[in-house]
Amino acid sequence: MPRPDADLLAGLARQLSAQPDLEALWERVVQAAISQVDGAEHAGITVLSHKSVCTPVATGELVRLVDEQQYLIGEGPCLTASLQREPIVQVDDLTTDPRWPRFAEVAVTFGVRSMLSYQLYTDTDIIGALNIYATAADTFSDESVHTGQLLAAHAAVAAAATIEKTNLLVALDSREIIGQAKGILMNRYKITAEQAFDLLIAASQTTNRKLRDVAVALTETGELTTAEPRR
Repeated sequence: MPRPDADLLAGLARQLSAQPDLEALWERVVQAAISQVDGAEHAGITVLSHKSVCTPVATGELVRLVDEQQYLIGEGPCLTASLQREPIVQVDDLTTDPRWPRFAEVAVTFGVRSMLSYQLYTDTDIIGALNIYATAADTFSDESVHTGQLLAAHAAVAAAATIEKTNLLVALDSREIIGQAKGILMNRYKITAEQAFDLLIAASQTTNRKLRDVAVALTETGELTTAEPRR
């Protein structure tokens, strides 16, 4: 397969940036991996979350089974790329590669021989890895590796932007909900905004719930589990 030209990569970058959420973005990335990386038969995404790993999107059950074995055993190309800061992990033949003997033994039984794992990272964060699989040995050429690297770079940038947008929307939603809850308390007890906020914080601490959850419960039920304000 020839190296992707600038127009193709620009178009792909726009498509990734246009996805409405992370799941849709990852779906587009794995499909692009299959269509653009020469030799790719299967693809999936490894995502890091609170020191755990998971595969939110994959092109098939084979990928999920292989990834699950990596996570259970604690070794493999996906983990090396995600956790050990190796931007590109290329596996030509799992039957002879000595790096992950326990994982390799299991993966080969599933029919996987070649793999490419690319760290998905930005200047500030490591998101996870893009993983590409093939059933034959020595499948991926230099062009395959290069194409996957470009795809992973675009995917990481698009994912970081999507995460930032999602966090911003969540923050704005939380701010609005908390504002509504404060308004309810101010009207009910004839108190200031600062006093109302203090009540919400007290309720959060008393019930060991997030401030936003306390605010949501108040706006939905009118109830606040905390002491009433002092007169």
